[in-house]
Amino acid sequence: MSPEKAVPSPQILRGVFATETVTTVGFGATKRRVKQTVHIFAEETGEGTVTCRALSETYIPHGEPRTITKDELLHKFIPAPHIYLDKVLPALARIEKATDEADRLRGEGQLFTAEFEYKNVLRQDEDHIRASFGLGLTYLDRGETDSARIVFHKLSRLSGTFAPEYKHLFNEFGIKLRKNRMHTQALGHYAKALRLSPDDEHLLYNLARVLFEKGRLRSAKRFLEKALVARPDFPVARKFQEYMSSKMVEMIEDFEGPAVGTPPPASPKEGGQ
Repeated sequence: MSPEKAVPSPQILRGVFATETVTTVGFGATKRRVKQTVHIFAEETGEGTVTCRALSETYIPHGEPRTITKDELLHKFIPAPHIYLDKVLPALARIEKATDEADRLRGEGQLFTAEFEYKNVLRQDEDHIRASFGLGLTYLDRGETDSARIVFHKLSRLSGTFAPEYKHLFNEFGIKLRKNRMHTQALGHYAKALRLSPDDEHLLYNLARVLFEKGRLRSAKRFLEKALVARPDFPVARKFQEYMSSKMVEMIEDFEGPAVGTPPPASPKEGGQ
């Protein structure tokens, strides 16, 4: 009996598509109809749906994505594989290579050169998530919190910021926000990330750290417990839980005063010589 053949998984639709538009220009005797070819970048995102983005002059997908059905795409547009292979893929590869170089420079502490390289990427693709994170991290490394705050607001509105492939970046970004005492921004950052990864032990732990530093001890304790439920063998979280418990005991003792049965300290008048 021959072994069963594996059923090939359906290929995800991804590429450039084109359509022609007709516009009227001029007035009176100079009025004429002009045909123009419009290219879009399309990527399948679910059963029967695709997201479409415009292509910039440098063939980089940009702007807000629009969702349409796969049938609508194939009915209104025709594939343009030559544009995808000859223009879009090389442009995207250049962008990624430039971002890799900027990341390397930031890792080596060459922060001003890294800033220049990240901005060069963002001039070509203003919504590039990795370059935006990198620029924000560069500002935080330099202690430039106002500039970092601008980048944070931009990142918070980008739809793909909290995708799984950027998890290490938004973790690092949130940690640096906290270390720069930008607690409100860090809380908003982690809250958005947790909507996508509610059981991520690192996010829960880092959120607990921010809440603790803001003095919200009960909330910090709750999220830390969630982190330890998600990963019981999480040594850093366990140590922080012990530290937090000791601090809470100290705070309770300070608030309640000396324990029952402990003689009050002598006042200056009562402490004879």
